Amino acid sequence: MAEAMAQVKQDLGRDAVILHTRRFRRGGMFGFFGKEMVEIMAAIDTVQAAIVEKKQPIITTPLVANIDDTKITALQTEMATMRKMIEQMVCQLGKNGKELSPLMDLLIKNDIDPVIAANLIKGLPDENSIVGGDHGSVRKLLVDRIINYFPKIDGINIMPSSCKTVALIGPTGVGKTTTIAKLAANFVLKDGYKVALLTADTYRIAAVEQLKTYGDIIGVPIEIVYSPDEFKAALGRHKDKDLVLVDTAGRSPSNQCQLAELQALLSVDPDIETHLVLSTTTKYRDALEIVNKFSICSPQKILFTKVDEASNLGTILNLVYHFPTSLSYMTTGQSVPDDIELTSSTKLANMILRE
Repeated sequence: MAEAMAQVKQDLGRDAVILHTRRFRRGGMFGFFGKEMVEIMAAIDTVQAAIVEKKQPIITTPLVANIDDTKITALQTEMATMRKMIEQMVCQLGKNGKELSPLMDLLIKNDIDPVIAANLIKGLPDENSIVGGDHGSVRKLLVDRIINYFPKIDGINIMPSSCKTVALIGPTGVGKTTTIAKLAANFVLKDGYKVALLTADTYRIAAVEQLKTYGDIIGVPIEIVYSPDEFKAALGRHKDKDLVLVDTAGRSPSNQCQLAELQALLSVDPDIETHLVLSTTTKYRDALEIVNKFSICSPQKILFTKVDEASNLGTILNLVYHFPTSLSYMTTGQSVPDDIELTSSTKLANMILRE
């Protein structure tokens, strides 16, 4: 494989993009005694080359002229990421002659961004080269590195003789209302705090009825607010509470008007603590867009739901790598009030590395 890679570099140059690799045997009898062969499919990144070589006439052709700047930038970014990943793979090839190290393969399978994965395993010994097969020590080193990537973990902290207001924001369908109920039940039933519920989710009647039901069960007042002025007045009426939890309507990250309405609602009190709620079942690219668009509301923390439903948790690591904000709670089921806990970096790291 290393010789084949060297031939690709010689024939196509360092900027060649590896599209496909495979091993097979040629000759022999019934699949035995054959010679092991390596096949590599590669291509030249002509778009990137054209951008670098400004004198190339291809830049002025109608084909390139019709591509808008956004698409070119996206293509450049994607190709740069691929190239960096390939360089890491070539590095691994030079070390152990294998296509992908077991640790790299594990991280990629768990949807860790290839660049982040390469940084995580950089300098770690290959599991297959360890004498005595002590793979646990290497895995422990990787867990420690993942833990170091996680930022501060901080839940809802209530100060004595003061009223804390916490609002949950996020897209539709991530479980904000159920999460609000879990938080309220825990702070009331387990910690004995005085809690009030406010809901600005007037788009869904079911959400209001659901929160009313939870409020009746745990014995906390609930109010519906329809405007920033009503929201401000409701906050004033509950200043005697230890905690006011605010449920907001799910907003589409692509709807700027809805996000502006949400921003106007939250701006009535600069001391509101805002948690962005994300589902771990959301695809990484979609989650990245959600975080970007909801940044208009300046969320201080991220709360992850549906951890029990996600096939892997690589999206969490990818997000905190690019947005090192605090993590708060994670939900692990539908049961109220049990299926919620403060995020644990150690637990998340081990779950990310699950086979």
